[in-house]
Amino acid sequence: MEQAIQIVNLDIQGMTCAGCVSSVEKALGSVNGVDLAEVNFALNRASVRYNPEIANPAVLETAVAAAGFEAQRLKDTEDAVEPSVQSEQEYLKFSSKMRLAVIFSVPLVLLAMGPMLGIPLPGWFAPETEPLRYGIIQLLLTLPVLWAGRDFYSKGLTTLLHRNPNMDTLVAMGTAAAVGFSMWNMFGTQLNAEGFYFETAGVIIALILLGKSLEAKSRSRASEAISSLLKLRPKEAVLVHEGKESSILIDLVHPGDVLRVRPGSIVPADGIVVEGSSFVDESMLTGEPLPVEKKPGKSGTNFAEVTGGTLNTNGVLTIRVQRVGGESTLARIIRLVENAQLAKAPVARLADQVAGIFVPVVLVIAALTGVGWWLSGASANEILGYTVAVLVIACPCALGLATPIAIMVGTGTGAQHGILFRNAPALEAAHRLDTLIMDKTGTLTAGRPQVTQILAVDSNKQQQEQSELLKLAAAVEQGSEHPLGRAIVAEAEKQRLELPQITEFEAQTGFGVKALCDGQTVLIGNSALMQAENIFSENHQKLEKQITAGSTAVFVAVDGKLAGAICLADEARPESAEAVRKFQQLGLQVVMLTGDQQSSAEAVAAKTGITSIHAGVLPEVKSKIIKQYQEQGRRVGMIGDGINDAPALAQADVGIAMGSGTDVAMETADMVLMKNDLRHVADALRLSRSTLRNIRQNLFWAFGYNVIGIPIAAGLLVPFGGPALHPMLAAAAMALSSVSVVTNALRLRKFSFFKA
Repeated sequence: MEQAIQIVNLDIQGMTCAGCVSSVEKALGSVNGVDLAEVNFALNRASVRYNPEIANPAVLETAVAAAGFEAQRLKDTEDAVEPSVQSEQEYLKFSSKMRLAVIFSVPLVLLAMGPMLGIPLPGWFAPETEPLRYGIIQLLLTLPVLWAGRDFYSKGLTTLLHRNPNMDTLVAMGTAAAVGFSMWNMFGTQLNAEGFYFETAGVIIALILLGKSLEAKSRSRASEAISSLLKLRPKEAVLVHEGKESSILIDLVHPGDVLRVRPGSIVPADGIVVEGSSFVDESMLTGEPLPVEKKPGKSGTNFAEVTGGTLNTNGVLTIRVQRVGGESTLARIIRLVENAQLAKAPVARLADQVAGIFVPVVLVIAALTGVGWWLSGASANEILGYTVAVLVIACPCALGLATPIAIMVGTGTGAQHGILFRNAPALEAAHRLDTLIMDKTGTLTAGRPQVTQILAVDSNKQQQEQSELLKLAAAVEQGSEHPLGRAIVAEAEKQRLELPQITEFEAQTGFGVKALCDGQTVLIGNSALMQAENIFSENHQKLEKQITAGSTAVFVAVDGKLAGAICLADEARPESAEAVRKFQQLGLQVVMLTGDQQSSAEAVAAKTGITSIHAGVLPEVKSKIIKQYQEQGRRVGMIGDGINDAPALAQADVGIAMGSGTDVAMETADMVLMKNDLRHVADALRLSRSTLRNIRQNLFWAFGYNVIGIPIAAGLLVPFGGPALHPMLAAAAMALSSVSVVTNALRLRKFSFFKA
């Protein structure tokens, strides 16, 4: 019997580059029972799929520790430090160390560069007359800088001993070589002030700490989206029990509890409004700027739903709790966003493969550089300069950040506007779609019938007869639960008609309804009912010619005579035509897939601009049609409601659930849109394309930087008259490379979404 797979999230500390990511993934992957381990450098998190019968979180933490890092299990989102807070803490740590390094590096550089800049040094420690004293002063200024960068040596040595060298190893070896060579020249048999490289080591450490602090600050901005969602979690609620109010912790709230939400307060949990009315700001979850009115339904039905984490603006609401904790909509949204940010996109695999061997390759290149220049007869100072430059210019950090930082910003930006990607592969797959198949009812249309025509038999008194016809029909249909009947009543309410009382109401299943209204016998139903009552006459044919194609006609008879017909249809949403046009502009083939009849489908297609239709399709057949498109080589996205269309959503390359946030939608769809507006599907697809474009730019820069920078640092251009690269300039380039990748990803925060 196959064992159930579990997933655990770990907080990983001690990672400094993509090489560390590879080391942690190898350590976790080597544990017996682990199915998949994915480590996110940008979030310092790991997601591990494992068999609980074989492995457990404690074993996973031990494996990470054995690789030279720290791991701590995160039981749920409540355990995790907000990513922006964690990055801010890293920024404060690195910036304090950077300030210490700069304070001592500046005089160190002035001391070393003074003679070359024409600034004479006092004779008592001038390098020409007192080289030993000059060297000792430089060493004393270097020691605080080395202390500020002590983590490079402790972590670099640890990872080297574990045979998993990383960026810290490169920095430690480069700066240690510079300091060691300087001390050799100072205390060796031949004192030589020209061989002092203390300032090189000091500036390298200061610059890399500067780069680390800037990177942490940028990562804090990149993770603001998920942090803003976490901040929406309420801490307390006002419980109403036996007419009395009391403030309780949110953890003590249970389904069925009655809570009171005052103006300006956060709705504490998912629930329904049972008393009061107000406008609720849902922009933090859906991105919709306008508050939505919430009030109880008539006669205790159609209660308005409210979502935990939204803001009550102006009125007092009393709600009955439906979902709390991990089952709430906000908690599920946070999980979706976190999962999307933790998972690796397929495009990241190449970077991971390179990062896994990057540092060892750089160490080999550095060794070959030193040997090559030694064989060419270069001086010891030149050999050291080229070797150290190679060690410090190599930057696996940019490789490690290129993909996850863009995914973090892209998915976070989408979440702030109500677009939720289930995982990173879904985000990547969305940009490749060339065919978009969508359901009609509830997606292209409003999902409920509406009155479109009222046709009276007496054409000479159409307006008067139409109003009277609607009034009679609505009065009779007040007692009906049929969707068409409710639509007729809704139209009468919209026109503010006063409905007369009825008696002797009788429903005839599958045919219609009958009742007495103001002493008249009113019969409402389909053609079969009229034929059974022998009511049809030549007026029937006249009416049928006036009925719009795709509409459903409900006939009305009064005292045995045909009075007219009310036509209803599930009309296309006003924005659907614009949405289809946007899809076509993106180069997508748009297809309608519906279980409705051909005439209804054609009517909606004509209004929206869709030319490909599959009508009369059963739910179980929809997935087969999608598979047929896929067998033709098409990459298919399916838009549905996430419930009736679940098999089709699962079959599609990307399943898109519209405006629901339901359990099935969350579980089945690859993408969930909190707004029930097709135009935002176009936004989601454009965001996917922009994010993948950003990832490619980051990878191009990360690979290109190292491919170009390392040979220049090794002095490859020098024999051809090209420039050499001083180790301090190499350190500056290395420090800024990661910052450039994060800064490029942050541009996604300015992505332009559609505004209604």
